[in-house]
Amino acid sequence: MNSFRSRFYPPSGNAFNVSQEYAMQYYAAFNIILMLIILVQIISGAGGMMLALWGLAGELVAIALGNWLAYGRMRRSYAEIFFVGDHFSLISVYEMLFSRQEQRPAFPLAYANAGLSPEGDVLTFHFNDQVISLYRRDWDNFDLMCAEMAGRTGVRPEESSAE
Repeated sequence: MNSFRSRFYPPSGNAFNVSQEYAMQYYAAFNIILMLIILVQIISGAGGMMLALWGLAGELVAIALGNWLAYGRMRRSYAEIFFVGDHFSLISVYEMLFSRQEQRPAFPLAYANAGLSPEGDVLTFHFNDQVISLYRRDWDNFDLMCAEMAGRTGVRPEESSAE
């Protein structure tokens, strides 16, 4: 069994900390919007209670939307790829934090149809009815990962992208 980790691999197993790291930029964006709404309310002469309601409701919406978008981003960020026999498994950050190892899907390499971009920076393949693109900048051992996929399928990724 060979595995390769990306730069998205969580530094800790603490799901709360990792999800907050992913949500931070969304919190910042929604809080800027909330501040602008409160500023408009102040300029229009709204009283203290109305500002408190806008602040409380806006902050609750900002937290809810920030977490929702962060969980979506964690599902699209791939942390690790495993090669076991003639199958492979691509694990997202969300799956790494919230699912048991037995529930992680395996996919036959024969159906992956791996292809490497002409520049050699993007590995594209099929995985569970999706077309996945992995970028060299996100994976430390990108060349080894491509060689592993090529060695197990019998087709070199460089050859399949030229067709």
